[in-house]
Amino acid sequence: MQETRHHHPHIDPRRPRDDTRPGTNPPVFAWKPPEGQESWGLVVARDPGLRDVALQVDDLTDPMFLPERAFEPGRYFWAWTCQGERAETFEFDIGADAVVLEVPPADLWPARLPMDHPRIYVRPEDIDELRASREGIRAQAWGEVQALADELLGESHQIEEPPFLPDRNVDYDAFFRTWLPILWGSRRFVKGAELLALAYLASGEREYARAACERMASISRWDPEGSSHIAHNDEAHMSVTWDGSKVVDWVWDEFTDSERALVIEQFRRRGEITYEHIHDHGTYGITRFGSHDGREIVFLALLGMVFHEHIPEARRWLEWLRPVLCGIWPVWAGDDGGWAEGPSYGLAYVNIMTMFATALKRGVGVDLYRRPFWTGHAQWRRWCFPPYAEWIGFGDHSERWRSTWLGNARLVGRIERETGAHEVGDYVAAFLREAETLDEPEQRRTLQFSAQDYLSAPRGDEPRPPARDGMLRVFPVVGWAAVRSAIDDASRDVALIFRSSPYGAISHSHANHNDFIVHVAGKCLAMPSGYYDGYGSNHHTHWVWHTKAHNCVTLSDSGQIMRSYDAVGAVEHAFEDERVAYVRGTADAAYADRARRCRRHVAYLKHHACFVMIDEFVAVPGIASALQWNLHSWNEFDIDEQARGFRVEREGSVLIGHFMYHHNAFFSLSEGFDPPPSPAKNSRQWFNQHHLRFTAGGLVEARNLGVVLCAGHEGLEPALVETERVGAAEVARIGDDLVAVNMGGTMDVDGTETDALGMLSVGGRIYEIRDDGLSVA
Repeated sequence: MQETRHHHPHIDPRRPRDDTRPGTNPPVFAWKPPEGQESWGLVVARDPGLRDVALQVDDLTDPMFLPERAFEPGRYFWAWTCQGERAETFEFDIGADAVVLEVPPADLWPARLPMDHPRIYVRPEDIDELRASREGIRAQAWGEVQALADELLGESHQIEEPPFLPDRNVDYDAFFRTWLPILWGSRRFVKGAELLALAYLASGEREYARAACERMASISRWDPEGSSHIAHNDEAHMSVTWDGSKVVDWVWDEFTDSERALVIEQFRRRGEITYEHIHDHGTYGITRFGSHDGREIVFLALLGMVFHEHIPEARRWLEWLRPVLCGIWPVWAGDDGGWAEGPSYGLAYVNIMTMFATALKRGVGVDLYRRPFWTGHAQWRRWCFPPYAEWIGFGDHSERWRSTWLGNARLVGRIERETGAHEVGDYVAAFLREAETLDEPEQRRTLQFSAQDYLSAPRGDEPRPPARDGMLRVFPVVGWAAVRSAIDDASRDVALIFRSSPYGAISHSHANHNDFIVHVAGKCLAMPSGYYDGYGSNHHTHWVWHTKAHNCVTLSDSGQIMRSYDAVGAVEHAFEDERVAYVRGTADAAYADRARRCRRHVAYLKHHACFVMIDEFVAVPGIASALQWNLHSWNEFDIDEQARGFRVEREGSVLIGHFMYHHNAFFSLSEGFDPPPSPAKNSRQWFNQHHLRFTAGGLVEARNLGVVLCAGHEGLEPALVETERVGAAEVARIGDDLVAVNMGGTMDVDGTETDALGMLSVGGRIYEIRDDGLSVA
C-alpha cells in the first residue's frame, strides 16, 4: 500500500485529487493499486480518521467507483483499502455550486432504453414526427441527406477484407501506403451505411435500409481475429464499431434473419476484443490512457446499448463503462474544458464522446452535458482556435481542412444546443462560413454529414449573453492560455496562443512547453514547425517532436526532455487589468537534465499591441549552456544585426521583434526540415518554413533574455521600440512606457530601483515580475 504521489495524472490517476473541489457531485473515485490485487474497498468520511463514514463500499472488482447519490456540501476525506490495509488519505470539498449529476446503475439502463429499435439518439415513438419534419423544420437538411443517400445507392455495398499491414519498423512508408487507404476506405464505407440508415429513419423508404443492411452484412464477414484485429490494425477494427452499432440499430427490422445473426456475432466478438483490450490488458483511466482507447470506450458503450439483449456480456461492459464514461472521462482534460492533445485531436475525441453523451441523454435520461467540462470546452475552442486560423498547432494535425472546420462548428454548436449556454453562436457561424472556402485532400474525403445533429431538435435563435470582459483566458488544467485583443473581429485581432502543459510531451503532444503561436489580423506570423506525415514517421519523430521545431528556448542545441511524464509544464500566476495581461509558463521539469529553472514570462501591453517575453534560465550546477531563442514562420525573416531585431510580414500583417540584449549575441537563419516530411502523405498545405534563432553568446549558468514583439496590420501601426543597456538592466522604451529586465543584482531605471526579475512601467503604473508572477508595485 506504499504510495508515491506524482504530478502527472496518468501516473497517479487518483480521483478526487488531494485538496481539490470537484465540479460534479458525486465525484468519481479512482486509484492505481499495486499489481496482483483483485479486490478493493472505498471509504469516504467527514473526518481525517475516516470514522464519521459517509460512504463505504467493499468487494470492488475495479479500482474505481462512481456513487449513485450526491454528497451534502462540505469537506470529505477518502482512501481506498485492500485486504485490511488502507492507502493514503486524500481530502476534497463538495461546494454548493457543484453540479449534481446522479447516474443510475448500468443494470437499469436497458429498462430505460426502448425495448424496440431505434435506441440511439431517437426512440420509436419519435419516428412519425421525424418523418413529418422533412416537410418542415428539417426540409433543407433532408434535401442534403436524400441527395447523398441517392448517390450512395449507386455504389457497391460490398467491401473486401483488408490485407495485413507491413511492419512499420522495417519500412514505414510501405506500412503507411497500405494503412491509409484501408483507414479511409473502410471509414467511408460504414459512414455511407450510416447515412443510408439515417435516410431510412427520416423517410421510411426501405431501399435505403436494405443498402445499409447489405453494407453491414458485408463488413461483418471480416474476421475479427484477422487483419482487422484491434492489435494489428485498430483503425480497421474501429471502422466497424465507430458507426456500425448505430447503423444496425436504425435498420434493425430490415435485416434478414441470417444477416442479423451474422451482424450480432460480428459485434459480439468485436465487443469482447475491445473489452479485453481496454480493460483486461490494463484498465482505461487507471493504467491505459491511449488516444485510441478513448474512442473504443464510446464504441463499446454504444454496442452494449444496441445489443444488450443479444450479447450477454454487454451488461458487464456497461457496468464497467459507467464510472469510466460518466466520471473518469476525460483523461486529457479537466473541468476548465481544455484538451491537452490540442484542438485537432480534441475535436476527434470530444466529438466521439458526444455520441455516448447524446445517446445516454436521449435513451436513459442522464445528461452528461451538465458537467462543467462541456461549456468550458466550447470556450477553450473559441479562445484558442480562431475561425481565421491559418495554422492550429500544439498537437498533431494542423491543416485547414474543410472537415476540421465543419467538425469544429458542429461540435461547438452541439455543445451550445445540449448545454443551453448560448455564448458561441457567432463563433459557430464564422466557422461554417470559413469552411465553405476550404477543400479536403482526396485521400481524406468522406461524407461530411452529421446524423446526430440531424436527429437532434433544431436550435432556435437565442439571446446572446453579454461578452466577457478581458483579453486573457487561461485553461490551467491543460496548461493553455490565450490573449485575444479583438476575439470577434479577425481584421483587428492580435492573438497569442500559449502552451505549457502538466500533461507533458506524450501522445500527440510535443516537447514544446512555453511555446506560442501569434496571429495578427487573421495571418499566422509565428507557428510551430513541421507537419504530421504519420505518427512516428522519421519527420515526426526527429523534427516535430523536438523543441527545436517550436517557438521555445533551446540550451546549446539541447531541447526539452522528450516523451516523458516528468517533463511537464504549467501556466501560472495569470493577471489582467485594463493595461496589462500576464501569464507565466513554467517548464523547469522539461529542461531538468540541464536547468533548474526555465520559465517564460509573457505580458501583453494592451495600448501598444506588444507582447513582452522574458525567458529566465538557471542551469543545473556545473552544466553551462548558451540560451537560444527560436522562432518559426512560413515567411522569411528580415534581421537587423545592429539593432538586434527582426521583422516578418504576411499579407499586410507584421510582427517586429526587439531583443533586449546588448552584449555578444548572433542570429542564425535557416529553412526547411531535417528530415523532411514523407511524400507518402503529401499535402498542398505543407509549405516551406523559415527558422530564426537568436543566441546570447557564451556558456553560462544563468541568463535572463527579454524580447518585445510588436504587432501591426492595416489599422494598427507597430509600436516604436528603442532598446538600451542601463546598468544592470536591459531596457526597452515604448513611447512613454518601458520594460526593464534584470541582468543581475539591482536595477535602477528612471529613478525606480528594484531587484525584481522584470519591471513594466505602463501608463504611469509600475508592475514588477517576481517568482510569484506580476503585480502592481
